[in-house]
Amino acid sequence: MELHDLLARCLAMVIAVIQIAKISSCLNTAVLSEVHAPYVDNYVAKSYFNKHENLVDSKFEDFIAHDILYGACVSLQGNVEFSLKLSALHGKLIGEGSHRRLSSTLRLKLSSESISRPPKSCEVIIVERLPSGVFADPFELQHLVQRGVFRDAAVFGDTNLELPSFLSNRSLVEVHLEVGTNLTSQQKDELEIHMELPLHARYQPLGHGFSRVEFASPDLFLRCNVERKEDDTGCLFLLDKQNAESIDTQLVWEVPCGNREHTEVVSAITFISAVVSALLIIVASIKYSDNAASNVLKQS
Repeated sequence: MELHDLLARCLAMVIAVIQIAKISSCLNTAVLSEVHAPYVDNYVAKSYFNKHENLVDSKFEDFIAHDILYGACVSLQGNVEFSLKLSALHGKLIGEGSHRRLSSTLRLKLSSESISRPPKSCEVIIVERLPSGVFADPFELQHLVQRGVFRDAAVFGDTNLELPSFLSNRSLVEVHLEVGTNLTSQQKDELEIHMELPLHARYQPLGHGFSRVEFASPDLFLRCNVERKEDDTGCLFLLDKQNAESIDTQLVWEVPCGNREHTEVVSAITFISAVVSALLIIVASIKYSDNAASNVLKQS
């Protein structure tokens, strides 16, 4: 066998191996995309922010309709043994000033079959698309998770806590509440869940009076693990707010704005305070150095 024939056969074998590897990779990718559907993520909003940098209402609603609900398990919605619907949703702001709590109360209506044969476990997911000028502290939310107030919580979007409202982007808060441990009342056919989310106002642009920050209705999801004969599958679906008997979530937060006329006065006071503080630090340092030197001389 000549050398060029041997090289040709070796090259053909290498090309065949590469093609087989590509086919195997494509098959593995297809299997993973089928198993790891977007709704399998622990956080509903995680997949959205993997694709988009900023929160835009129209894009997020399109994401819910096509990326989340399209791939979500629909067997729970058609299960005659389990029927859980949103009957009421109410929200209000608690507190005064720039630090308040967004209180949300939702009532879920159960059928008689749901009570007798409930799913293995369920959690309510509340997604608050915060308006511009308001943010949630992720460290504060994690502290509430550690205390057991929330099952889980996360902030997506602009998490810079120091930026003023005119330099920041919107953020989104996702809170998970376990159905059963967060119930405030349990009647024959209704469950009531209550949540208080701590929020903080960003610094508003200079102006006069107050800046109006308006809240929209949150997105509500229900994720349940249904015990089956063959496997245990988690199902996620949207709680329909249109068919609810009572919806009251139109909230307005009036955040005070700085007065532009006071800028020079505030700047002058801030400058004088900074200079006086610096002088006091210098004087204290000199006295401390003198005392330390005298003590050393006494000891020697």
